[in-house]
Amino acid sequence: MNDRTAATDVGTANLRFARALVGELQRAGVAAAFVCPGSRSTPLALAIAETATLPRSVHVDERSAAFHALGYAKASGRPVILLCTSGTAGANFLPAIAEAFHSRVPVIVLTADRPPELRSWGAAQTMEQRDLYAGFTRWSEESPCPSERPAEARYALALGRRAVVEATGPAPGPVHLNIPFREPLLPVSIAPPDAASDDRTSGAALVEAPAGDAAELLRDLRGVERGVLLFGPDAWHPSLAQAARAAADALSWPVIADPGSGLRSGAGVEAIVSSGADLMLRHANVATSLRPDVVVRFGGLQTSAAVSAWIARHEQAELWLVDPAAGFRDPQHRASRNFRMSPSQFCAAAASAAIGSASRSQAWRDQWRRADRIAREAASIAIGADPRFLTPHVARALWGRLPEHAALYVANSMVIRDIDAFAGPRAAGLRVLANRGVNGIDGLVSAALGTAAALQVPSVLWCGDLALLHDVSGLVAGRMQHANLTIVVSNDDGGGIFEYLPAARTIERPVFEEMFAVPHGLDLIELARGLGWNATRVESAQSFNTALDRSLAGGLHVIEVPIDRAANTEFHAAIHAAVGARLLQEWPS
Repeated sequence: MNDRTAATDVGTANLRFARALVGELQRAGVAAAFVCPGSRSTPLALAIAETATLPRSVHVDERSAAFHALGYAKASGRPVILLCTSGTAGANFLPAIAEAFHSRVPVIVLTADRPPELRSWGAAQTMEQRDLYAGFTRWSEESPCPSERPAEARYALALGRRAVVEATGPAPGPVHLNIPFREPLLPVSIAPPDAASDDRTSGAALVEAPAGDAAELLRDLRGVERGVLLFGPDAWHPSLAQAARAAADALSWPVIADPGSGLRSGAGVEAIVSSGADLMLRHANVATSLRPDVVVRFGGLQTSAAVSAWIARHEQAELWLVDPAAGFRDPQHRASRNFRMSPSQFCAAAASAAIGSASRSQAWRDQWRRADRIAREAASIAIGADPRFLTPHVARALWGRLPEHAALYVANSMVIRDIDAFAGPRAAGLRVLANRGVNGIDGLVSAALGTAAALQVPSVLWCGDLALLHDVSGLVAGRMQHANLTIVVSNDDGGGIFEYLPAARTIERPVFEEMFAVPHGLDLIELARGLGWNATRVESAQSFNTALDRSLAGGLHVIEVPIDRAANTEFHAAIHAAVGARLLQEWPS
């Protein structure tokens, strides 16, 4: 690529991003634009000028422009755009933005900026802009430079839609978007905007419950046969299981349930839940055949990377998000609808909307059931045929042996992934918890102790050795508080999850072991006993079951399962290969 082509690509990306953002801001409800001239803001200014149906005015003084925008938004009750270039231009907006914050006026501030590599290096008209209005915005965000990623237009759409939703929420107010552009700011030749391009596809509209448009959209579900209900790890609620079953049956849709959703256990779950989604959707023939038209996702992101990849593979499928906080948990920027309601509310409404519709074909749900059965059977045979006691065996043993209404806290590492892949539906209820927000292995022993204290039921934490060592103070706390908790620790002497990352195959082994695996060689049994816990080491299913049953009677217990890290990694690959071979043999190509 020559310099001229590269420059054109940067300018084209800038303008494409700006057009997508401005277009979506208008579609989402922006009433007018107030523009202050400048160089770095050129792509955004041009996009505003091209939007003929968006009223605009140009102002030479940023302070005056900001108050003009404030008055317009206050009087109309609708959000407005306020645009300026980089440097101190945006600082002159501050008095009006502070007023808009306290007066609850929806103003969307777009400050153009230099790219990050020019900040703090003496470049002209360059200063820290990201926190210009700290304390005076409902939401603020900095976008990446548009030239950094080819899919920036999709992000621009989501950014524009969210900016309006945040500015016009229950407590309206200012939103700040800081947008850096690299030079050249525009392409050498400017083509007119293409009204039919993907940039003009609307982002996620917010749908409130129980508004009429929500009911209208839910009625639309009756015409969708290839739909999927996807429940994330924090969708759990005591009322959810019944509502989810009603919706799945009324719509004849399959359910993908993350272990933390609570829908993997309880009476009747096997009839509706695909617990083998992570196993079967790894394989291209199944992932392609099970093409959805609509995916409705409840709660946060699912554990399974295979499910995420399956959604990404089918770009034409609509993604609807259901979240009572309308939290915009959509890192793929795919959502076309964002329902501000609880999962139980949505499921009940969807089931009601589908009542009385024409008889629906069961073929779609039957396809899922068949693939799920094949995948789970193949995995079960592979696990059962191996005489060793590795983490897939631990997952199955815990899932099958814990008593009804027990609690299982699982580490956000390979542990939650093993539960997701190898724990099928169970009739006896089981509460599954995991820190799937921002934590990795932080504070797991302490969190599990809190769960055990709150629920007062037999409680088990399953974690790896590094997670246990990361929260040794939790072992001290458990002893001081006379808690009741069983810790199952699969000890592979290091960070086993890193074995599944590309680094394990590309970095020299000594460096990988030192920098990623971090073997420690510590005796966890002696550590636990020294801090007052009952501790035992087991190496077979029979001894594990015996130790687990004994521990559930109460008290503080650590059950260590030694794991050969290399053997465990190879075993996972063998299980998935067995599932793939069985699907290739029995699933229609």
